[in-house]
Amino acid sequence: MKFHVFPPTDPNAPERAILIFAGWGMDEKPFASLKQEGYRIIAVWDYREPAFPPSLVEELEQYREIAVIGWSFGVPAATRFLAAHSELPVSARIAVNGTMHPVSDSLGIPEAIFRGTLAGLSEKTLSKFNLRMCGSAESYRRFSLTLPARDIDGLRAELEAVESAGDACGAIWDTAIVGTADRIIPPENQLRAWQGGEAVETLTVADGPHLPDFQAIINEFITEKGLVAEKFGRAGETYDDNAVVQRQIAEKLCSQAIAAGAADCRSILEIGCGTGLTTRMLAEAFPDAEITGWDLHIPHAFSRAAGCGRIKALECDAETQIRQLPDASVDMIFSASTVQWFNSLPEFLRQTARVLRPGGLAFISTFGPATMRQIRDILPQATHYPPAAALRHMIPPSLHTLCFEEEERTLRFGSPLEALRHVKLTGVNALSSDNGGARAREVLRLYPAEADGSASLTYNPIYISLKRVLLNTL
Repeated sequence: MKFHVFPPTDPNAPERAILIFAGWGMDEKPFASLKQEGYRIIAVWDYREPAFPPSLVEELEQYREIAVIGWSFGVPAATRFLAAHSELPVSARIAVNGTMHPVSDSLGIPEAIFRGTLAGLSEKTLSKFNLRMCGSAESYRRFSLTLPARDIDGLRAELEAVESAGDACGAIWDTAIVGTADRIIPPENQLRAWQGGEAVETLTVADGPHLPDFQAIINEFITEKGLVAEKFGRAGETYDDNAVVQRQIAEKLCSQAIAAGAADCRSILEIGCGTGLTTRMLAEAFPDAEITGWDLHIPHAFSRAAGCGRIKALECDAETQIRQLPDASVDMIFSASTVQWFNSLPEFLRQTARVLRPGGLAFISTFGPATMRQIRDILPQATHYPPAAALRHMIPPSLHTLCFEEEERTLRFGSPLEALRHVKLTGVNALSSDNGGARAREVLRLYPAEADGSASLTYNPIYISLKRVLLNTL
């Protein structure tokens, strides 16, 4: 097994990594152009040797967060890696056009096709394979510009090694993406595998060939956290006055905490304290509790006020910081309108279950797919919001659901420009830093407006109240 660590796209040493387990026949070249600010791209390929290089683990140990993408035969390889290295701070786990059954008539590549590929492998048949993998002549032309430098004997040995390794198990995937135009691993086999009990939280069906658009996947599923902190930082002075829906959501979530009998909580961890808007609600509702607030960006005014008395604030990435907490150490976790920015909500919920004391409570709100649909209809890959059914599936068995509620709230504005200004003033702009100005102009041009010129903006909040229980009891 081989790997390549690409140079960072920014001058600072990234604290996060995107680890891509490539498909058969690859090397690092097809992944050289991928980028995400704040992350280092690492490609893994060549599965002739099943052992993971110790130097790869050493490389990964320096990052505080690792997002994993497994593609094609890289899915079973990544599955084994995740199972063997659970100590690594892995967040997102994304499987693309592959299953944990590399050779299978019903769950992977049909055996006859696999054996035919192996027996007839040559430079000519490899070119035909790559064309089918790419799905079109134009895609194949682009792929040819970064054609892997692999020899036929090595590719044949890799196929034999993949078959010899067999099925994989032992890891949970957040998302499985299935391309409907996949001509390598039949889409129906992939769907059958993931729908038949494979360890996956959400299943996404996309229109595309076996070779996916990796940059689009990164943009949609892996958060550019530095940009999120920057945008909320710029909105620090305007957030409280403009975050109408977020305030309403926080108030409702706080009411649910009170109704659930959380008055005895002595330690509250607030994820996404921001300006302290919700922190002040919690302090009033729970006058005897010690409150610790975490956020990617904490305005100076709130940071200065915190640290005195029973309220403390820490500027950090909560998705990674929570891994540092001891088991059973927190009475309540409270998070309003924040976890949608996380790379892996399933992993965060597993960590929540770990750090809550038995009987401890969690009150979490996030957003569903109807959120900002006016923008998402124009930029469908702006932000990934799982549906309510997928969120329910993510809740670990040791967290008993007290309440699960979904609703829609709509704000009205005098024009599309006012709607986009609201988005900017609250820091919730999902546009990436890559050509963001041009994309904003495109959104403004296509934003749906009423006959009188007014415009609406939809929010789709989802409220989840949970209680930590011992398994087999409630």
